[in-house]
Amino acid sequence: MRDFHDYDSLYIKTGVIIGELIIVNGLLFLLTVLFPNAMHVHVDSDYEVRTRMFYAIINLSYLLALSWVGIVLDKRSVFIESILKNVLKISIIQFFIVFASLYIMKTYISLSFLVIYSVWVFASLSCWRVFLRLMLKAYRSRGGNSKRVIILGAGSIANQVYNQLISNVSYGYKFMGFFDDRAPEDYKVPAELVKGKLADANEFALNNDVRVIYCALPAGDDRKAVSTIRFAEQNFIRCLIVPDFRRFIEKKVELSFLEEIPLVSLRLEPLHKFGNRLLKRVFDILVSGIFLVTIFPLLYIILGTIIKLTSPGPIFFRQKRTGESGRDFYCYKFRSMHVNDDADKVQATKGDARVSKIGAIMRKTNLDEMPQFINVFIGDMSVVGPRPHMLKHTEMYSELIDKYMLRHWCKPGITGWAQVTGFRGETKTLEEMEGRVKRDVWYIENWSFWLDIKIMFLTVWNMIKGEENAY
Repeated sequence: MRDFHDYDSLYIKTGVIIGELIIVNGLLFLLTVLFPNAMHVHVDSDYEVRTRMFYAIINLSYLLALSWVGIVLDKRSVFIESILKNVLKISIIQFFIVFASLYIMKTYISLSFLVIYSVWVFASLSCWRVFLRLMLKAYRSRGGNSKRVIILGAGSIANQVYNQLISNVSYGYKFMGFFDDRAPEDYKVPAELVKGKLADANEFALNNDVRVIYCALPAGDDRKAVSTIRFAEQNFIRCLIVPDFRRFIEKKVELSFLEEIPLVSLRLEPLHKFGNRLLKRVFDILVSGIFLVTIFPLLYIILGTIIKLTSPGPIFFRQKRTGESGRDFYCYKFRSMHVNDDADKVQATKGDARVSKIGAIMRKTNLDEMPQFINVFIGDMSVVGPRPHMLKHTEMYSELIDKYMLRHWCKPGITGWAQVTGFRGETKTLEEMEGRVKRDVWYIENWSFWLDIKIMFLTVWNMIKGEENAY
């Protein structure tokens, strides 16, 4: 029996760990040279012993954090976002392990030193892993670290899998052929790539060092692949089944189980997970809390004074809008319009006479939205999310646009993916609102902490340069 152990993956992971141990210790040495008084010990303590113990704790904490988080960059398909997320987890876990260990040992290290070290660890390991990932992709693109693949099936599903495999050579797959029992005139793939019937797949895989088998047979024919699947498992060949439900689902899905019954969700919802919701909420509280006690009082004094002097009425504009799970809440803004009876019914349009002069400036720079940090702090909104619509729009568009209400599956935001991708301001046509909804739903299905950070940076940039659709 042949050895199918993935030594290439083992070598890659070993290289990652060795390189990161060098980085972790190199950074520690550099920072201890730059900050020689960062570590304090008791008078009766041996400084050198404590220093060696500190290095040992740093290394053990890194290895422990790595064992919990793992390495993903050796996978065939992985996003840089996932790599950075893992490095962040390692840096945070290492920080707390080191802090707790030093506290127990009564070896006191400057907290600022530990924070600086952790930040540099995150930055350095991120650069290291991204560099290795790019090198690995380049190596695979030239044929290195490749895995031989065959596909069971020669229909439309098999053709889709084939196109994905060959469209990105950096995945490192070497396609060897299709196997199907259908007649040649029914092939949906190039006929010259079909190597035989389903019964021929086992011998072909064994003789050609095949490492991965994709079962892409249509529904009803998949039982024909049972013998090949069993053969693959007995010979250490990975067998991946491509389910035939593309007519229902055209995006990533999540598989769960009801006892032994498999359940496929219609869409991914990262914010449905408690850990992600907690991370987003803590981030919202920190950002909104800092903003409300630092910048907001100054904005309130300056803008509030101008609003009062230039237009009779309150400083804040309070409007009922639709929030998470369809719940209504009062959304706060700096009043940018003269007081009028249509504020809750009609969107602002270009050249709208209701908008005051200071209101036009606030709308152009998003400053009118700043009081919504109050909504964020009390939990009605998030810093990033689908923009909340007034109740009349929710009632109207929920009947006109498919999946409109899906945008309320998470908290609304001060800014969102739709706003930074060109869908801010007035929606003149139904198609424009459909475009906004499509991006809101995409955000919900693809949420990540890093996506929120990206949207925030794009929002700040748009505030600086101004936006055409803001009026």
